[in-house]
Amino acid sequence: MADKVVLSHGDLDGITSGAIALLKYPGSEFYFTRPSQVHQDLFRVAKDRPRLVHISDIAINERRFDDLLLALDRFPESTDILWTDHHPMSKEHRKQLERRVDLFHESGPCAAELVYRKFEQDLPEHAVRLALYGAIGDYCDDTPFARLHFDDIDKRTLYLEAGLLVQALQEIDYRSESKDLVHQLTLGIKPSSMNDIVDLAMKATRIEHEVFRYVQSNAKKTGVVGYILDMPVNGYRGKSAKFSAYVTNSKIGISARSSEDEVDMSIRRRRTDLDLNRALNDILVSFDGASGGGHPAAAGASLNRDDFPKFLQTFSDYVKNGD
Repeated sequence: MADKVVLSHGDLDGITSGAIALLKYPGSEFYFTRPSQVHQDLFRVAKDRPRLVHISDIAINERRFDDLLLALDRFPESTDILWTDHHPMSKEHRKQLERRVDLFHESGPCAAELVYRKFEQDLPEHAVRLALYGAIGDYCDDTPFARLHFDDIDKRTLYLEAGLLVQALQEIDYRSESKDLVHQLTLGIKPSSMNDIVDLAMKATRIEHEVFRYVQSNAKKTGVVGYILDMPVNGYRGKSAKFSAYVTNSKIGISARSSEDEVDMSIRRRRTDLDLNRALNDILVSFDGASGGGHPAAAGASLNRDDFPKFLQTFSDYVKNGD
């Protein structure tokens, strides 16, 4: 039975914020989760009646919010539940969560920075590096916290270390190898000292160059939205979304993968301050069974496959009308 449990997202910010939480709560069981499945994971964890649960870098999934509340209510009152996140959150969701968890939410900084700031007095020196890796990985590296600590450490080296992690994670199965990575980071091991991480980062960089060439030759455009559909390489979704915007000279880039019934998308913006999270909240209400959200500059969505062409045109019209 797990007495303490840490749950976090599988990207660099999730990994580093989870590692910092493990430094605060050593001996905790660590699990990866996602916005679409966190309610299921919490139902499972609640069965062990842990003393403490820490969740970081998990956005609120509006379609599953009621399930999330039910899962939180499964825990005994003796369980301390801490939730640290930086994704956009409605006032109503915040109000509901605060009734059940110790919520630390702030838009702007990455989750790793927030977890570090919350527990700073109880953390070892190397934890600040983890927070800065998360900030770099999530494009949250211009906060007062990041600027302050970049003055303490040569930020060029930090960007190298964070870059190795960002690249390597594209070639790692987050459900297995990433858990080992989390524990190595808690020990203070630098990514550049992890031979497997360096090799995987170099492999991923070579693949990324090929991905760019593929997107350059195959991306299409609807209005001000550039997109690539069913790229033959798994992963690289955020990067190929950015490439799609660039090579089509578009304001929005989408990398989409289709299955028999659904299209799943990573979405990025280019040369616009459009809030992608707000845009998706406005647009997706018109599509049955669709869901999505994220950050102002980076988001994701899924919807029925047959609705994809209409979604592209609707998104393009939305962007044009907002200019």
